Amino acid sequence: MVWTTTNLVIQIVTGVLGAHFAASAAEEHSFGFFGHTIAGVVGGAFSGYFLQKLAVTVVTASGSLNEISAADNVVLQGLTGLAAGGCLMLIVGFVKHSIEKHRAEKDQPEKN
Repeated sequence: MVWTTTNLVIQIVTGVLGAHFAASAAEEHSFGFFGHTIAGVVGGAFSGYFLQKLAVTVVTASGSLNEISAADNVVLQGLTGLAAGGCLMLIVGFVKHSIEKHRAEKDQPEKN
């Protein structure tokens, strides 16, 4: 399979959707609509740039490469973008939540 801009766009769009789906599932790690959108775009763009060929590598039981159709390509690229966008949103949300929790614990006065 050849790297294409169409697959990059598919993964960017589905990366945004994946980030918003993950944000609705894990509301405690939510950080706003625009933050989710940016995280999804970045996750989808990185996966679309680096993982296009890997996402559609399907092999048979004997190890030979299985040819995929155009519809299969769209589905596989979309699922890869969804996963990348959702994962990046959860990572950023977890880090942000941990930093805020650490700051809140640090700012509390010590109890003797």
